[in-house]
Order: sequence, then structure tokens, then C-alpha cells
Amino acid sequence: MKRIIPICIVGILLCTAIGAVAQTNDTKSTNLEAKDFTHTVFAEDATATWCGYCHYAREALDAIYTSQDYPFYYICLVDDKNTHAAARIDEYNIYGFPTVFFDYGYKVVVGGWTGAEAAYRTAINQCGARTVANIDVNLNVAWQGNAVMDISVDVTNNEATPYVGHLHVYVCEIESSLGWKDTMNHAYTFPFLDYAFNEGITIPVGETYSNSKNWDGHDYNSGMGQTFGSIQYGNIAVIAAVFNNTWHQGYAYPPSSNPFNAYYVDDTAGFLVADTGPFVPYNPNPANGAVNVDIEKDLSWTGGGSPGTTITYDVYFGTAATPPIAVHNQSATTYNPGTLAYTTKYYWKIVAWDQNQHSAAGPIWSFTTITNPNSPPDTPTITGPAKGAPGSTYKYTITGTDPDGDMVSAYIVWGDDTITDWTEFHDSGEAFSITHSWAEKGTYTVQVKVKDEAGAESDWATLEVKMPTSYEPNSPFLHWLLEHFPNAFPILRHLLGV
Repeated sequence: MKRIIPICIVGILLCTAIGAVAQTNDTKSTNLEAKDFTHTVFAEDATATWCGYCHYAREALDAIYTSQDYPFYYICLVDDKNTHAAARIDEYNIYGFPTVFFDYGYKVVVGGWTGAEAAYRTAINQCGARTVANIDVNLNVAWQGNAVMDISVDVTNNEATPYVGHLHVYVCEIESSLGWKDTMNHAYTFPFLDYAFNEGITIPVGETYSNSKNWDGHDYNSGMGQTFGSIQYGNIAVIAAVFNNTWHQGYAYPPSSNPFNAYYVDDTAGFLVADTGPFVPYNPNPANGAVNVDIEKDLSWTGGGSPGTTITYDVYFGTAATPPIAVHNQSATTYNPGTLAYTTKYYWKIVAWDQNQHSAAGPIWSFTTITNPNSPPDTPTITGPAKGAPGSTYKYTITGTDPDGDMVSAYIVWGDDTITDWTEFHDSGEAFSITHSWAEKGTYTVQVKVKDEAGAESDWATLEVKMPTSYEPNSPFLHWLLEHFPNAFPILRHLLGV
């Protein structure tokens, strides 16, 4: 029905019906009243590209917005270019284009004409004087690049009772880049693309509703063949409006025609993703939450800024959830943290700066390094005399083998309160010797383990050694005989314990 209404008739009627109101409006006095507004006013312009009178409405709204006379935002719902806009217009049961709905129908102005700005200013002042719920809306947008934004919204309830309402977060272009133009060939300003949030909210007394979303324009489209993956930094506006759940009877053609369900606005917030300063760092590598990251991994990210800016970065890095600064004022988008520890969670953050000391801080990212892949050496072998005499020196042979082929070093506990600390490294599987003597009689348990070059240690190997006698031959001839024939007389050597 809305598309077959004779718009020209509506425009002609309103030129006479509303023109008188426009002539009596005092714009200077309304400027002074803006400081007393109870909230930021929000207007939705129901429009279409084929509508000959619609450009008057858009031009008037834009003139008011750019004047900054009021706390005020508006959007254009371009009916024939966007199914999401058309669906929103249907909720208003529209009579004809253009129609501007202020604060979700608290005031409705139908038609377009040269004096529309005065009528809109009157409606804005009337909305700004309304009693509204005591809530605060805060909005933040972080541009991630390539039509991607992190959008977060908070709504705080300062009332003495729970607040129940509805949240709309509209994603718009500041000026249409999609070819959406009015009949004067002017690009639409603040054309609505799609919602970031469209949901009911309930907020207990004194508490805050919070929500956030990674909004990717490639995942959204007009429903008429256009995706939003081409939107650009510097041309984006995000507007959050919170509507009360109290029902009112609204009329799309006042005073009594085309009824709709109206839920008035309690507060509005806007965020322009402006084309100045550094971009918020994004695209972390390793990815946020990554596991099994190599211990030699360098960190990297995507940064940059608006044309003509010089960007540098502060790097925060460490094992604390709030990492300390590691590097200040570097120009590269990579950072080498050195060799990392195995199986350790690291946190990092990048803050971008431009030459004018404007900053943009990225979120805190994290990753966990790989578990040590090194295999420990096998249990070594130790061979040598199991029996001897105190005071004599004996040679023992140790062989350590590592599954990874790493070189090994040995650590020996001799059982008499002495140790041989880590020896020099030997090839895996190579036998090497070490000597030791025990000063007193006794039975000693020799323990030996080996470690590889990465520090992984084997299990202990043991050898029991007995020192039962301490007989020392006093015959010079016997000394000479045993010294010159060391491999002879094994039975004698056994009996003597030498």
C-alpha cells in the first residue's frame, strides 16, 4: 500500500497544513533550549529514491544535524534499496513518503517541502522536553579493517525499578557509497544498512546491560543484491537507541490515520568511525586463543592509520593477564619475544600511536606454547668392578642413548656422599669412562642418570659395589709383580682386593 500512495498529493497538502507551523518556529530560541534536553533525540526518515519530495526531508534533517544545535541523531530508511529499512517502515504502517518519525512516533511529520526544517526543529524540541526513564547509553566502535567492526553497547539503569525496553543498534554509512541517491542525485546521508543489535533488554536496578559483536559487512546485505563488504573506514556511523516498553498509540498520518504501536525513545548514542588517527590493531598472529604455538614464534598484527599519518606501536607482552610493556614506539608490525617457554600461556596487546599522539589500543590477546616435544634419554648402563678394596681407583663405563639422537651428559652419585656433576656431552650410544675410589669398607649403591642437550633427564641406573677388604701388600716384589703384570694373577688380586 505504501508504494502506491500519491506522494505528490501528500506533499501539496503538507505545504499548506504544516507550512504555517514552520513559519512560527523560532530557531534561535530552540538553540537555547537544547541544554535542557532530557535525552538525545532520534529521528527515522522513511524515504525512497523515486520520491520527488523526499529530498526536502533529508536535506532538512542533515542541516539540523550538522548545525549541532541539539543532541540529535537521524537515519534514512531507504525503502526501495534495503529490505531491513522497508521492514522497519512497515512497523510504522506508513501513509506516504517522506515521513519522519521522532522518538519512535512521539512526533510524526508527514511530507516534504522547502520549510520542513522548521517543523522538524519544533518536533525535536518537543521530544527533548519529554520525561524519560533515567538510563544512560554508551556505545563504542573499533574499526578492524576490511568492513569489520567491533561494536559494544552498555545501557545503565539509574531508575529505582527494573528497566524493560528494546535496543536497536543501527549500522549506517555517513554518506551512501552504494548508489542510493534521491531525485536530486544527492547521495543519502546516514542511510541505514542493517542492525548490529535488535533485541529486548531487562536491566535490574543499578545494573548495566552490556553486549558486543564483531560486525562484518561481508556477512550482511541489503536483501536486494548488495552486500556491505565495501563499506569504508571514515564513512560509518553506528547509532544506538533504547525504546521504552510502555505502549502508546501512534499514527503515521496524524491525528488519527494509519495507527501503529509506538514505544518512545528514552536515550540515544551515536559513534562516528571517523577517518582520523590510527586504526585499532587487529588480525593478531598467533590468533587470539591459539594453542601449540612454536616457542620461536614471532608476533605480528595489522595496523595502520588514515592517509597522511605516521603510526608507531607499543608492544605489551608477558605471562601476566595484564602484560607489561616490552617495546615502545616501534614502527614494525612484528615483534620477536625471543625463545619462549614450553606449555606456557602468554598475553599481549598492541597500542597504536600517530604523530599527533592519538592512540588506539587493541584488546589483550593470548596464546599457549607447544608442550616440549623432546623425548628424554633412555636409562643408561653402567659397567665396571662390583667389588674392590678401599683406597683403590676403579674405572666405570657409562653408555647413554637418546631417542632423538641428542648428545648426553652423565650425573653420578657414588654412594659415599660424593658426586660427579654433569660431565661433558658425548654422542648418543657412545661409551665413556670415569674413575672413582671409595675410602672405607662398605657396600655402595652407585646411581647414574643422563640428560640430553634440551635438558630432559633419564631415569636412574644403579650398580652395587662392595669394598670388603683393605689389605695392602707390603712386599716390594709383590708390588712390582702386580704393577708390571696387571692382567695376571686374577685370583691373587681377588683375594687381596686390589
